[in-house]
Amino acid sequence: MQEKLSSPNSSKKLFQFVKLICIIGIFPVIIGFIRGLIFEIAKLEPLFSKSLYWGIVSYLLLHIFLIEPLKFYKRTQRFIQVIFGFFSPLFKVSYYIIPFWIIILIVIYLIFNKILKFEQGTFLFFFFSGFFFSMHIVCVAKILKVDELRKIIDYLFIIFVVIIINIFFFSFNLKLYHSEFSVVEVGRQGIDSGLKLAEAVFNQLFVPEVK
Repeated sequence: MQEKLSSPNSSKKLFQFVKLICIIGIFPVIIGFIRGLIFEIAKLEPLFSKSLYWGIVSYLLLHIFLIEPLKFYKRTQRFIQVIFGFFSPLFKVSYYIIPFWIIILIVIYLIFNKILKFEQGTFLFFFFSGFFFSMHIVCVAKILKVDELRKIIDYLFIIFVVIIINIFFFSFNLKLYHSEFSVVEVGRQGIDSGLKLAEAVFNQLFVPEVK
């Protein structure tokens, strides 16, 4: 009887341990992807890169000092589940990986830039991309922590996966606004930087220093 009771607990502990290993492995990769993203943004024209960063800063200032738009975010983000409701697997995760307002922004961009050939306001799309992606990441982190996940390992595992997916979604979004932005380069630099960081940490912790 005790063996039957302990078996599920053992499996659960093993699964948590595997998640912890994944978290440790994913973290340097996330840092690498963020560095790769920053490097690619730095290659853009100053007007575009500054607009993007001002969008990020503007949302963070709004969130910290004025209002936390979590209720607004939840209400609008539900439209994503309606849009992708036809595909069950995507329906379950779309709420966390596809920002509703970025979809709206892309539609507006395609109308103005591709159909009406109005290209003067591209910097505004960079600004609002930074703004809405910041809102998406912050609100998703809040939702996952408060509403659904109780254990820190589960929380970190899910949020790390969400961050990686959103980095690439963000990169593809910037690629749409600027043809010279390289999603491949973000991935390449991210993996290279992540592996180097992981190797450095491993050597620091486990490889004895030779005197």
